[in-house]
Amino acid sequence: MIWGMRRLPRVITISVLVATSFLPAACGSGAQEPSPSRQAADQVTWVTGFGAFGREAYVYVAQEKGFFEEAGLEVAVQPGKGSGENLAAVLGGRAQFAAVDFTATLISAAGGKAEGAVAVAALHQRTLAALMALDGSGISGPKDLEGKTVADAASSVISMMFPSYARLAGVDASKVKWVSLEPAQLAANLASGQVDAIGQYVVGQPTVSNAAKGKEVTVLPFGDVITDLYGSAVTTSAKVAGGQPDLVRRFTGALLKGLAYAVDHPQEAAKILVAKQPTQNAEVAAAELTLMASYVRPDGGAPMGTMSRERVERAITALSTAGALEEPLTPDSVVSFDLVPKG
Repeated sequence: MIWGMRRLPRVITISVLVATSFLPAACGSGAQEPSPSRQAADQVTWVTGFGAFGREAYVYVAQEKGFFEEAGLEVAVQPGKGSGENLAAVLGGRAQFAAVDFTATLISAAGGKAEGAVAVAALHQRTLAALMALDGSGISGPKDLEGKTVADAASSVISMMFPSYARLAGVDASKVKWVSLEPAQLAANLASGQVDAIGQYVVGQPTVSNAAKGKEVTVLPFGDVITDLYGSAVTTSAKVAGGQPDLVRRFTGALLKGLAYAVDHPQEAAKILVAKQPTQNAEVAAAELTLMASYVRPDGGAPMGTMSRERVERAITALSTAGALEEPLTPDSVVSFDLVPKG
């Protein structure tokens, strides 16, 4: 069966050679003219999945280690605000690439809100979506969410997935109140008791624990109920994927190289992140990357970033069965399999 109940514990057309006037964030105003013997780097904008937490360090690693430069790219990084906003950035031409939770892409595409968005590589081989609460909140399992207030970013995939999660976990979703907060406000509001639980990736547990000054964190992973779902994926527009496949391959290859390095060297990656984002905590960032390592490497020695047509089909079927998809989808409508990394 695709849906399994496990023990639930703690449980447009855009060109990459973009003119500076169109993408100021991607083109440094003080950049020197390239020498005649050296071809100018392609300028690209990347939107992180959610803020600039430790889990996002890999893009800064790819910058710092020269992986993008080796691929002929100059990459500007913009902190993301959740999957819905990130899809809008890609489809609206404000960025060529973004980290988007693949389940959000499926749900949005079936609702007619992500036409033209395609995944080209999986950043996480399993969904990281979860809810988190603190000791003393009265929440130890999904059913305890009834009557509680949950906070998340307005366009987060977790709020999109919650109705399906609630249905499968036996929770009356109408009895759960949701409020919207910015990504950086979530852990602090949970720690202060302003909300009872927050949407968070499972790797965010160190960040939440740090904000709560070490108080025990209860984690309710959606993957305990909803199986066969990928996590975040490198997402672009169908026009970029179809019109500039070489750019997509170069960017994806360099980004995944940064991802591999970051999870293999979490302390170093965390220092690189903090150098770029001084408000972050290096120890917490390293802990997030350590937790994320098991989610990014495929089973069986497949290349990092791989996505299977068969598995995407199973995910679509699973979400359709749960009533999460408004219209039918095909795997090829949401994934550019020709560009997905292969062995």
